[in-house]
Amino acid sequence: MATTALGWHLHDEKRRSRTLATLESSPFQRVRMAAFATRCSLDALEERVAELAGIGVTAELVLMHPGEGVSDVETARRYVRDVVPRLSAHPNVWWSLSGDPSRFPAFTEHDWVRLADLVAEEDPGHHPRSITVPADSPLLWRRTFTHGSVRAPSPRDAWVATRDHHKPVLMDMCGYEGDAEDPSLSLPPEKVVTMAWDGSVRRRHLTHGESYVDDDGLTWSQDGGTLTGAAVPRLALLRQVVAGTPEEARYQDRDAPMLEVPGEFYLEYCGEHRFPDRTYEVPQGRYEVEVIDTWEMTVTPLGVLDGGTITVPLPGTVGQAVRIRRRP
Repeated sequence: MATTALGWHLHDEKRRSRTLATLESSPFQRVRMAAFATRCSLDALEERVAELAGIGVTAELVLMHPGEGVSDVETARRYVRDVVPRLSAHPNVWWSLSGDPSRFPAFTEHDWVRLADLVAEEDPGHHPRSITVPADSPLLWRRTFTHGSVRAPSPRDAWVATRDHHKPVLMDMCGYEGDAEDPSLSLPPEKVVTMAWDGSVRRRHLTHGESYVDDDGLTWSQDGGTLTGAAVPRLALLRQVVAGTPEEARYQDRDAPMLEVPGEFYLEYCGEHRFPDRTYEVPQGRYEVEVIDTWEMTVTPLGVLDGGTITVPLPGTVGQAVRIRRRP
C-alpha cells in the first residue's frame, strides 16, 4: 500500500521528522518520491532512503521529474548512471522512470525503453522498475519494466485496459483527496476509499495522495508533513483485509468485483451498489461470513454457515464488502 510525497526529503529536519513519524504510524509501506538529485545531494538522498528503511517503508524513486534540468536523453543517461548505482545497494528501493513521460516531449517510446534498460544494467539489486503511463500505453507491455504503473479515472478502467497484461499493474495516478481547484486534487475521501477497495479487489492497487494545504501552505503529496484526510484510517482497514487474503485469490468480474479461491475464500466489494443482500453458491462445508462496512470501519460477523447457497443480508448502504472463509 503506497502514498505519494514527492518532495518530503527536500525540507528541513523538523518537517522530515514529522513525515517519517506520520509514515511510521500510517498503513503505507511504500512512498513515491521524486529523486530530485539535482536539488538534493546523493548523500542526503541516501540518508533519507535509509531512514525510510528504518521504519519499514520502501522508497519508490521517480527519476525523471519536470523542472530538474533533465530535458534530453544523453543528460538523462548520465543522471541514471549517477543515481542508480549509488542507491541500488538499499533493499527498500523501487524505480519509476517518470510519473508523467508526456512532460518530456523530446523523449520517444524507444528512449524510455533504453533508459529502463540502463536502469536495469546499473542496478545489481534488480529492484522493481516502472513508468507511469495511461492504461492503454504500449510501454506497459515492454519487457524491461517489471510491472505496470498506470493513470486511469477508475480501477475498472485500469482493469479493462490491462486485463490481458502479463505483469502486475498498479494504479499510481488517479487523483488525490483534497479541496483544491484542480479536480484531480479535490477528490472526496469517500471516493478515494471506494477506488482503493475496488482497485484492491481487481488487483489494481491504488496509490494514495492527499492535497490539503497545511498551516505552512504545503501539501502532503508534494511536501510530506502530516496526513489529515479521512481516507487514511479506512485504508488501514483495507490493508488488514488485503493482508488476510490468500495470494492465490483470483478476480471474478461479477456485477460487483470479487476475489475468490473457489471453495475456500470469497471477498466481494459492493462499492456504490446498495444491495439489500447477496447470494453465493459455494461447495458444501462450513463458512465464516462477515460483512465489512468500509467507511464505518466495522467488521460484523454473521456466524459460521453451511455451504451450498449462502444469502448474506446487507444494510442497503454504499461501501459494503462481504468476506466468506471456509472453516474446518
